[in-house]
Amino acid sequence: MGKEISITRSKSNSSTGKIVLTEDILRKNILDLAIPATLEQILIMVVGVVSTILVGRISKEALSAVGLINILTNFILALFTALSTGSTVLVARLIGERNIKGAKEAIRQSLMIAIFSSVIVTIACYTFAEKILGILFSQAEKEVISLALLYFRLILYSFPFLLINTIISGVLRGAGDTKTPMKVAYIVNIINVILSFLLIFGINTHLIYIKPLGLLGAGIAVSIARIIGGIVILVILLKNRAIPIEFGKKLYFDLSIIKRMLRVGIPAALEQFIMQGGFLILQVIISRMGTIAIAVYQIGMSINSISFMPVWGFSMAATTLVGQSLGASKSDLAEEYVKRILKMSLILICLLGSMSFTFSKYLVSIYSLDQEIIKIGNFAIKILSLSLPFLCLVSVISSSLRGAGDIIYVTITTFIGIWCFRIVLAILLNRLFNLNIYGVWIAVCIDFAIRGLLYLARFRKGKWKSAVV
Repeated sequence: MGKEISITRSKSNSSTGKIVLTEDILRKNILDLAIPATLEQILIMVVGVVSTILVGRISKEALSAVGLINILTNFILALFTALSTGSTVLVARLIGERNIKGAKEAIRQSLMIAIFSSVIVTIACYTFAEKILGILFSQAEKEVISLALLYFRLILYSFPFLLINTIISGVLRGAGDTKTPMKVAYIVNIINVILSFLLIFGINTHLIYIKPLGLLGAGIAVSIARIIGGIVILVILLKNRAIPIEFGKKLYFDLSIIKRMLRVGIPAALEQFIMQGGFLILQVIISRMGTIAIAVYQIGMSINSISFMPVWGFSMAATTLVGQSLGASKSDLAEEYVKRILKMSLILICLLGSMSFTFSKYLVSIYSLDQEIIKIGNFAIKILSLSLPFLCLVSVISSSLRGAGDIIYVTITTFIGIWCFRIVLAILLNRLFNLNIYGVWIAVCIDFAIRGLLYLARFRKGKWKSAVV
């Protein structure tokens, strides 16, 4: 038996106003959500690393092109990530309130908005793809821009399915189901790796012949995998017995539900635009440093995910558990969950960070044999490894604040960290000391430290417990 702890309810109908939970129950509740989400992110991370390695073997120009598009894609996805966050928080609150009917309608509304808006965004991006890349990355080499345009237009075909997957995964996590998104992620990423290998390098046997397609093959592989993933998770949602969604009903937009989503979603959208916009501007700055700098940045962020992505699963658990606990008027329980998740995550990220620090040079050499890339990448991984505890604070506590609906504070701190420190500092270090890409990595680490401390201060004050969703 675990040690018993008492959690005081904010509101209670009981005579004592208290509930008793054991250490074992708390740990089980966390791990039941965190482990599937962590396994999902480990798989995504591994596949991302493998995909980067495969593209890196084509050429450094191809690697740079994919890096540029990945940053641009994340910026475009910001709006839908925000919708997903709003849906996750609202569904978690409604389930905490035991309002299953409201949760079902919230999911239906989220999906309707996602389908409608994703089609519009996809058409717009495809139509103006060349102009978008020309404006953002005009200083990059012509070959890199040409390859980036090819890759971007290929993956745009799968955008609606990717966005549907993002929204549905969010609402399922809000309902406490992290296993389904994990299973779909396995399907998507395994298909992606297999197709990438076959289409990039080709195959020539007595039974089958596939012509090597290089970057074209990489784009086709990603698109097919995302389309399959979107279809699979949509079918799963429609057949979900716990929260069955009725699309046979008249389709209409419920303004009361949308208003509740937007109360979280608009600040979350602003946060994501600030964050992804900052990443995009930083990528524009890096693109002016040359192809080597672009490739190193892509490799560094890929390797960084090895240590960070497993913690993301715990962050998702924090969002759901905080939302459900506050929905049930158990603010002390929400705080206890955050403390325990943070402790678990810090132990995990420190272990993984120490490994990446020790083997940094070998990790970079897997991606590229270019000696200059290995030299700069080695520095990047070592300094990033030292900043991982701060990154853990950023991830877990910001996710907890989102689960509580305290998005405005997260938005403000995101702006301070990324725009006032990461971007401005990167520019100053380059202009004053000519540090080039080295200055970028230093600025990134300082950003993590500043935001981590700001989130920790907010969590300790406890104002997030009274946020309205």
